Amino acid sequence: RLHLDFPYDVLWLDIEHTDGKRYFTWDRANFPNPAEMQRKLAERGRKMVTIVDPHIKRDSNYHVHSEATSKGYYIKKADGSDFDGWCWPGSSSYLDFTNAE
Repeated sequence: RLHLDFPYDVLWLDIEHTDGKRYFTWDRANFPNPAEMQRKLAERGRKMVTIVDPHIKRDSNYHVHSEATSKGYYIKKADGSDFDGWCWPGSSSYLDFTNAE
């Protein structure tokens, strides 16, 4: 096994680390044990950052989207319906961070 000790302090992961481009999840095929991976990085004095953009994939099988929809956490259009935009995961909505909840 080839061992290279490249100098770096932080490993950045973009949306491809997620399960189906759903933030706050892991693609278990490519990252079967993310806690162990992070522990090994920390042992070497390195850190990991996972990218999280402000949009949430509109997917009824995604718990974050389902909760945001049911609790009214998304930014609304003028007619009061949830704004539905388009970003990396496809159809996406944006959490209203001005909501006190």
